[in-house]
Amino acid sequence: MVTASLTSFALSVGRMLRPGLGDSRADESAASEETNATKAVSPLLVAAALAAVVILCVAAQGMIFSIGIIEALVAVALSYVLAIVAARVSGETAITPIGALGKITQFSFAAISPGNITTNLMSANVTGGAAGQCADLMHDLRTGQIIGATPAFQIIAQTFGVLIGGFVAAATYLMLIPDPQAQLITPEWPAPAVATWKAVAETLAVGTDAIPPGALPAITIAAVTGIALAVAEKFAPERWRHLVPSASAIGLGFVIPAWNAISLFLGAVLAAIFTAAAPGTAARLIVVIAAGLIVGESLAGVVGALATLIF
Repeated sequence: MVTASLTSFALSVGRMLRPGLGDSRADESAASEETNATKAVSPLLVAAALAAVVILCVAAQGMIFSIGIIEALVAVALSYVLAIVAARVSGETAITPIGALGKITQFSFAAISPGNITTNLMSANVTGGAAGQCADLMHDLRTGQIIGATPAFQIIAQTFGVLIGGFVAAATYLMLIPDPQAQLITPEWPAPAVATWKAVAETLAVGTDAIPPGALPAITIAAVTGIALAVAEKFAPERWRHLVPSASAIGLGFVIPAWNAISLFLGAVLAAIFTAAAPGTAARLIVVIAAGLIVGESLAGVVGALATLIF
């Protein structure tokens, strides 16, 4: 996921610097839309906001978790790189691999600050959280673009959403899990993502020597494969391009639970059958049906958790 996404990003930068390398009308149209969208936001304002966020993020890491300034700055820098990966994977698969991206930061800090579990874990949360928010924001901005909203007003709405959502999310979490240390990683609240992050942090506390045998060669093979797939996707003839496997989807399949992958596969098969049987109806209803299933499952999970807490 990482090497394919970064390779695709690098190739896109090359096309922007040398327009003749692009895909003519498609690239020109995308560039025009991007230019029109960014006119609404002052570059000076963006730079000032970025500087303020970096200072606040570094200060928070130091004051709350006693993370050094250098380590905190590295975490913020990694956030930018991994945000690119998250946006691409989420755009292709609609799933943001926050856990997988956080592991990259954990492995990085195993070499930068070996033995420090707090730095290892919380720096990973910085990059994973930022990458996840970036991917979600891309979906929001795209939706706004479709319905005619301007980026400036969307950013204002996002700011208020963060302020309100932060309080609501924290209150809901504390209501469901008032004692995280005792409740999490139990049969009632197995929290597989929490267990994975905790295990990686504890394993890497002794440094990169704790990485399992064979993992580094596997990383190398996967990295080369990701680069090759990204290059093939960009330069393959149009009639063959759809046959190039998605590196993002392949990588995601390794890091999500099996039931998730199976559900995705079955949903894709049912959608393909529906499309073949009734193309017109499917074009109008597939996304709505899929969204309803996702929202319904999420709401049912919340209701079930509240019912368990109350009764």
